[in-house]
Amino acid sequence: MTANRPRYNTTVTTGLVLFALSLPLSKSAGNILLFLIYLFVIAGVLLYRDVKESVVSSIKQPLTPAFFFIYLAALAGVFLSEKYAAGLKATNLFLSLPAIYLMVSVLIDAVPDDDKRYRFAESLLVAFLVGLLFLNLIGVLTYLGIIGDKKFVLPLAPMHLHWIWFSNINALGLYTAASFLLYSRRALTMGAKLLLFSFIALAVLCVLLSTSRTAWFGIMLTSVIMAFLVKKSWKIFLIAALGTAAAGVTAYLTIPFVDDRIHAIASDISNFSAGVTATSIGERFLMWKAAILMFLSNPLMGVGTGNYVPAMTAYVSAGRFPEVLLQYNQPHNIYFFALATNGLLGLAALLYLFYRVFTLALPVLWQGEGTRERLFAFIAVATAIHYMIAGLTDSFFNIQILRYAFIFMMGVCVRKSMTSVRGS
Repeated sequence: MTANRPRYNTTVTTGLVLFALSLPLSKSAGNILLFLIYLFVIAGVLLYRDVKESVVSSIKQPLTPAFFFIYLAALAGVFLSEKYAAGLKATNLFLSLPAIYLMVSVLIDAVPDDDKRYRFAESLLVAFLVGLLFLNLIGVLTYLGIIGDKKFVLPLAPMHLHWIWFSNINALGLYTAASFLLYSRRALTMGAKLLLFSFIALAVLCVLLSTSRTAWFGIMLTSVIMAFLVKKSWKIFLIAALGTAAAGVTAYLTIPFVDDRIHAIASDISNFSAGVTATSIGERFLMWKAAILMFLSNPLMGVGTGNYVPAMTAYVSAGRFPEVLLQYNQPHNIYFFALATNGLLGLAALLYLFYRVFTLALPVLWQGEGTRERLFAFIAVATAIHYMIAGLTDSFFNIQILRYAFIFMMGVCVRKSMTSVRGS
């Protein structure tokens, strides 16, 4: 990323934009683009001195230690794994955390001009929104029966994407679109505002049709917390909080499948108390109980990276849990999964990541109106809060699309050039 090699710059930036575009749409395309970008950057560093200097000068990024901490905790857990191959395979999932984060943040910060750097980071977020817009359009067309043979079928899960993943990646799109409306340094045209509001309306519709309670509660709670964090007055915060609550109540009272999904929570808990566990919430309760037992067997290190399924199999074989739990490779909770597989070390690494995001992004978010990097700080904080809340009912970092989306957002939004504005 150097002014002396415009063709090289264009190739790298185009590749990264295409990666952002592909994130919601194609797992395979994203992996191929990642490989090509890595290869091209390595070649540039080896062949061109100015490329090497620009990359090296940007290599120290603020979240790198936190991402490596998670990876190292997983790597340490390999030695406790029943099968080293399974442990290493699971650990490789976490290697993508520092690898993708460094790629995105370094390539943005390697842009020498402040305005160009800002526009590049902004363009990556726009590309992500465009990709998500296409996914949502496919989703609506699928629901209407124009595409495929699943007319009016719920939950909505376009392109074979699981509905929980679909709804939660839409949550990131909602926070991104809201940030553009609140903090874009450019004077948005009426057309741009219309496009953003249209995206928000379509994303909300798709989140509703996904029937994912994880996303519903995650978005509502995150919205209220973000309204509190950026409030200019208590009156504005109360209006935002009451508006969010009113929207939720209205959906509950007027949309039958929302009413059904909410009532199912009380029904599942009641059935669980009566000994009936074959429900969504009942199975989660059992998985959480099993994860706690795994943690208690080795509080410091857990049962080992890659050992969740073998440990669960042993519990089922001993008659302690029903066989149905073997269909899951994680306990549907990021905190219990960290505790079960990597113990207190794993949980500390996970919480440290969120802590670093907040300590780096919140000071920027709370700076004055002239701080243009607030756009990125808002997205980073909202994304972290959402993952912390929604992660109570699913292990997001085990799911590639949600893991990649989180890393991508952190790479774009929490980088050296963004956090440095605190001292300006």
